[in-house]
Amino acid sequence: MTSDRTWVIIPYRARRTLLERALSHLSGWPVLVVDDSDDGLDLDVQRVRLGGGSGFARAANAGLAAVPTSSAILLNDDAYPIDDCMERLVRVGGLCGPVIIGVEGVESSGLTVSAWGRVVQRSDVPGVDRRVDALSGCCLHMPTSARFDEAFRHGYEDVELCRRIGPAVGGARLVAHARCWHEGGATIGRRTGEAQKHAVSGQLRLVPRGWRDGAVLGLAAAQIARESASFAEARERARGVVRGWGAARW
Repeated sequence: MTSDRTWVIIPYRARRTLLERALSHLSGWPVLVVDDSDDGLDLDVQRVRLGGGSGFARAANAGLAAVPTSSAILLNDDAYPIDDCMERLVRVGGLCGPVIIGVEGVESSGLTVSAWGRVVQRSDVPGVDRRVDALSGCCLHMPTSARFDEAFRHGYEDVELCRRIGPAVGGARLVAHARCWHEGGATIGRRTGEAQKHAVSGQLRLVPRGWRDGAVLGLAAAQIARESASFAEARERARGVVRGWGAARW
C-alpha cells in the first residue's frame, strides 16, 4: 500500500449506496475503506476488515494504522467532499476540517466546548480560516500517528481527540472555504434512545467526574424536552440518558 497522495480513510458500517456515492467523489485519491459491517463488504476497493459493530473510533484507528502517509483525511461513509474540499484540507494540513453541510444547511463550522461540559456545534461560516475548540469527525484531516479513544463508542470521540492532540499540532482549524456534505443518521438515528445513550456517555467522558455530571444530564433532559415529537420518544431517550450515565461512570 503506497502513494504519495494523502489517503482518505472511510470507516464503513452500513448503507452501501452512500459509500459508493462517497467513492464516486474521490476519483484520483487513494482510499482505504475500513469494513465494520456485519456481513462483509463485497466491493472492489482497498479495505481493512473488522468483525462488525466495532464502533467508529476503533474503525478509524485501524485505518490510521494501515495507511503509509504521515497524514490522512477521515471521511464518514455517509459524507462526500464538495468541489475542491480535499485539496484545501491538504494545503492547510495539521488538524483541520471543512464546513459540514446537511439537509438543514450548515451542520457544523467547528465546535465550542465549555469547562462544564457543554458542546455546541457552530453554524456561522467565517470568511477566513479560524481556530476552533474541536472539529467534526465527519471529515477530518489529521496526523496518522494520532488515535481516537476507543472508550467513545458513538459520539464525542472527535471532540476528545481534537482537545487532546490539538495543542501539539497547532490547534484545530476550520477551513472556511472547504465544504463537505453529510447525510446524517446513517448509523444510528439521532433521536433514539441508543443515540442518546452514546451522546450522554461520550459527553460525560469529556469532563471530570463530579458536579458536571448534573450539568450534562440537565442539558440532555432539556434537549429531549425540546426535540421529542411524542411521549414515547421522550421516554425512550430518557432511558438512553440513564444507560449512558451508567456506561460512562461504571
